[in-house]
Amino acid sequence: MYLQSLELQGFKSFPDKIKLHFDKGLTAVVGPNGSGKSNIGDAVRWVLGEQSTKTLRGNKMEDVIFSGTKTRKAMGFAAVTLEINNETGELGDAYGAVVSVTRKLYRSGDSEYRINGKNVRLKDVTELFMDTGMGRDGYAIIGQGRIAEIVSAKSSDRRDIFEEAAGVSKFRYKKQEAQRKLDAAQENLVRLQDIVMELESRVEPLRQQAEKAKQYVELAGEQKQLEVSLWVRRLTALREKLTGLSDGYLQAQAEYQNAEREIQRTDAQVQEGYRRMQESTLKMEEIRQKIQQAEEEAAQLRAAVAVCENDILHSRQMLESLHSQKTETAEQSRSMESRMASLSEQTVQLRQKRESLQVTSEQAEQEWERLKQQAARRGQEYEQANGILQKLLVRQSELRVMQQTAAGQQEELKAQLTEQGMRQSALQQACSSQNMVYDAAREKAEQAKALFEQVQNQRAGFQKRYAHAVQALEEGRKNRDQAAFALREKRQRQKLLQDMERNMEGFGGSVKAVLRADGGKPRGVFGTVAQLITTDQKYGVALETALGGAMQNLIVENENAAKQWIRFLQQQRAGRATFLPLTSVRGRTLNETGLERHEGFIAMASELVRYDQRFSGVVQFLLGRVAVAEDLDSATALAKAYQYRFRIVTLDGQVINAGGSFTGGSAMRSGGMLTRRAELTALSGEVKALEQQEQAAAAAFQKAQAQSAQLEQQMEELQQRCRRAESEQVAAEAQLEKEQYLRKQNTERLEEAASQQAVLQQRMQETADKYTAAAEEAEEVEKAIQKGQEMLSQEADQRSALEQEQARLAEQRSQLKISMMELEKDMDTLSREIQQQSDQQDSMVEKLAQIDRDISTQEELIRQKQDEITRGNKTLEQMKTSRTDGQAEIRHWQQVHDAQDQQIREMQSGLRETNAVREKFSGEMSRLEERKIAVQSDYDGVIRQLLEQYELSLSEAQEQAQPLEDLQAAQRELQSLKSRIRGLGTVNVAAIAEYEEVSARYQFLSEQMQDAETAKRELEDLITSLTEEMQRIFSESFSIINRNFQEIFRDLFGGGEARLELTDPENVLESGIEIKVAPPGKVIKNLISLSGGEQSFVAIAIYFAILRLRPSPFCILDEIDAALDEGNVRRYAQYLQNFTDTTQFILVTHRRSAMEEASVLYGVTMQEDGVSKILRLDLENVSADLIS
Repeated sequence: MYLQSLELQGFKSFPDKIKLHFDKGLTAVVGPNGSGKSNIGDAVRWVLGEQSTKTLRGNKMEDVIFSGTKTRKAMGFAAVTLEINNETGELGDAYGAVVSVTRKLYRSGDSEYRINGKNVRLKDVTELFMDTGMGRDGYAIIGQGRIAEIVSAKSSDRRDIFEEAAGVSKFRYKKQEAQRKLDAAQENLVRLQDIVMELESRVEPLRQQAEKAKQYVELAGEQKQLEVSLWVRRLTALREKLTGLSDGYLQAQAEYQNAEREIQRTDAQVQEGYRRMQESTLKMEEIRQKIQQAEEEAAQLRAAVAVCENDILHSRQMLESLHSQKTETAEQSRSMESRMASLSEQTVQLRQKRESLQVTSEQAEQEWERLKQQAARRGQEYEQANGILQKLLVRQSELRVMQQTAAGQQEELKAQLTEQGMRQSALQQACSSQNMVYDAAREKAEQAKALFEQVQNQRAGFQKRYAHAVQALEEGRKNRDQAAFALREKRQRQKLLQDMERNMEGFGGSVKAVLRADGGKPRGVFGTVAQLITTDQKYGVALETALGGAMQNLIVENENAAKQWIRFLQQQRAGRATFLPLTSVRGRTLNETGLERHEGFIAMASELVRYDQRFSGVVQFLLGRVAVAEDLDSATALAKAYQYRFRIVTLDGQVINAGGSFTGGSAMRSGGMLTRRAELTALSGEVKALEQQEQAAAAAFQKAQAQSAQLEQQMEELQQRCRRAESEQVAAEAQLEKEQYLRKQNTERLEEAASQQAVLQQRMQETADKYTAAAEEAEEVEKAIQKGQEMLSQEADQRSALEQEQARLAEQRSQLKISMMELEKDMDTLSREIQQQSDQQDSMVEKLAQIDRDISTQEELIRQKQDEITRGNKTLEQMKTSRTDGQAEIRHWQQVHDAQDQQIREMQSGLRETNAVREKFSGEMSRLEERKIAVQSDYDGVIRQLLEQYELSLSEAQEQAQPLEDLQAAQRELQSLKSRIRGLGTVNVAAIAEYEEVSARYQFLSEQMQDAETAKRELEDLITSLTEEMQRIFSESFSIINRNFQEIFRDLFGGGEARLELTDPENVLESGIEIKVAPPGKVIKNLISLSGGEQSFVAIAIYFAILRLRPSPFCILDEIDAALDEGNVRRYAQYLQNFTDTTQFILVTHRRSAMEEASVLYGVTMQEDGVSKILRLDLENVSADLIS
């Protein structure tokens, strides 16, 4: 086995792909300082899995990717491929005659490993080269300055190279794996012990609670049966009662409605009676006014007749007196004095009588004035009220006319509005059409202008566009290639993970055996826990830590399937596995209040996974009582707050167990199965996105090609298009001006039509407002008319009484006036008579002549007065007849009024009786309604109790109810059952199922704990056996290396003494290694006392001693001879020939002596700054070929 070739691309100073071929024997790599020689050794170390950037001489892993120069761009990845000849089969026959190992790193941080082209893990590469000397900790590669570290390092730090040489690295790795499994088993055992202890404390109390709960369930069932039967019987009685109450209510409601209708009919009749009474009152008032007016005229006529009669009487007396005076003038003359005295006495008496009559007349007049004022006031009030009523009636008629007028105007305005709307619509359509024409013209003008400018811009900037198109074409090609490359890389990564998933990497042998049985579809097996749940990547470590070994538990249908596959594993001797039957595994979710409010708490672990609902029991069983916190500090605070009652896992995999124990350190990820599936899911989305990106890049590239081809053709058309566009622009602008003028005209017409329509709408609104106001006012006027009619009726009664009093006073005044007039006449007569007597005394002749004239005058006056009396009497007779007729008419209307009043009183009396009947049935309805509500409430209460207490509907309760013969006995039995249930005290019904669950889980976990203890013992035995084997192999190998070192030291130094010692021989696997040397002629107490060359030679001797024991297939020695003088270099180079049969050497050197021993030289140069080139020189053929 040897190194056959090395291929580099993008690694450090090797941006281009180069391939170095190596032969057996010695190959020297030479070149000036800084040319990149050591990068070849770094490349080999890197491809073998080196993770230390310090060892690779960098700050971060990205530094291994070619970072570019002034003339060359940086690479996006670094790739190294190592080909090893495996014809001897030391790496395993399965890998073939040539084993190819590749490592690739992208700048994004993604990396991949391949063995023979297949994607693998770093672990697979490490295990492939373990104990061959070529591993990361092996001795196949000795870098610059590293040879001296063998001597200068501490004794404890020298162990790695000795262990690799002894071949115990693989055993140490297996021991670490076993220790990790042991820690996991110990953790699982502690967890199981905690859970089992907790379950032990719960089983017995739960058993007692379950027995008590069973008794309670039995009694509660009897209570339910009996109580449901009683409630159903009560519901039947209540339903019958409700039916009776409903019938009674309906009958009372019908009677109430009949009474209500009768009351409404009677109310209408009463209102009609009031209307007729009001009408008769108005008629009587009108007649009374006429009679009163006639009475006043009659009184005046009677007074005039009385005056005339009095005048006639006085005239006749005057005639008699004149006749007497004429015949008795002498006698009168003689008796004049006595007559004068008598007349004076009469005059005094008449004056006294007149004064008395004046007082009586003044009193009568005052009373008359008072009644007249009262009558005038009453009349004025009556007239005022009547006037208001008449005005209201007139206003009512006016309002009706206004309403009719407004309605007509509304119809007319509606017609006008419709017509105006049609006109406006037509104008709008015209405007819209004109606007469209204008917009089209404007758009056409703008398009023409834009087209002209565009053509000009195209003509001016064509060369620039062409350059951009070429650049876009190049960018499109580059983007397409990059997208294709990225897609290829992602698909390779996806294929690697899919292969690992198919091969069930990370699963135990027993689990794989079950999953691969029955052609990969084992009966009754759904899969492992890790296969059936998914989560987000950020929760992967926490959930894998929480699940631990349970990730490989197999979920099966039932217990029979579990037993079947356990027998299968026994028969196949395939190991042990844990099965989780869906029918028996039941989990419980942690129910702690306030968890979500704690800082750092994320969620319960069961809430962070996605799964099929049928597996919810298993998920709750495994994760239902595990909390996830952000970090260890948050987890600690949370655990203390809840007194370590449950398990808490942090995002980075630290664990606080129930009970208070802590488990932590580096994250254990159980093979990363959940993380791997999450990454696969993410990769699927990324691959789809990259496929779309690749398609888009290809489409963009094709589009850029098409655009580039079109540009050349477009240039020829540009000039002609420019002239055509200019002429089109001029024509379009002219058309635009024309259409703008037409649009302005149409717009003005439309605005005028809109203004007219607004006026019509305003008038329409005003008309509607008038109509509404008239209707509201008409309603108010109607109410005022009714009120005024009632007031007029009352005023008419008062005026009737006042008129009777006025008639009495009018008669009295007439008599007083007549008496006063007679008295005044007498006094006037006496006065004239006295005057006449006086005149007669002066001249009797003249008096007689005067008497004659007076007689004639009196006779004529009598005739006139008699004519007046005749006319007045005739008029009085007519007035009397009219008064009689009016009084008869008043009596008629009074009878009508009284009849209507009587009828109204009778109807109101009947109305009171009907109201009483209605109130009676209303009360009956209220009473029945209250009883009905109460019964319905009882009914609903029973239904609610059925639903709330037993979750039964009425139909379900009726089906379950049993007939009850003795109601009281049933109630007593129910009370007895309730008493017995109360006697049980607090009952936990859930304890029955909980006891069964806890008991089964206790049994299951006890068996699990026994299995865990067995696994722990097996792992401890394995670790013990591995330790013993490692001690044996290391001791034997160390003795051989020590002997080889002594011999080689003497050969290289030409004598002297040297040996290797263990600092702690009792603890071989942990002991340091001390180096004791004594060159010829020297006594050395400390290695520091040696020169640099001597220290290097000592280290080379140790290195050769190791190679003699376990030769490495190849060794890369990077300038380990730098500290040696020329003679020692030659001795060192010649000594290498002793190992060329078993080991291939690649020397990086500056020394001629070393070069002379090599069969092939590789020269490393930098013809270009920062870029290494390789020159091969075959010393046998002495020919050089430039590799790259």
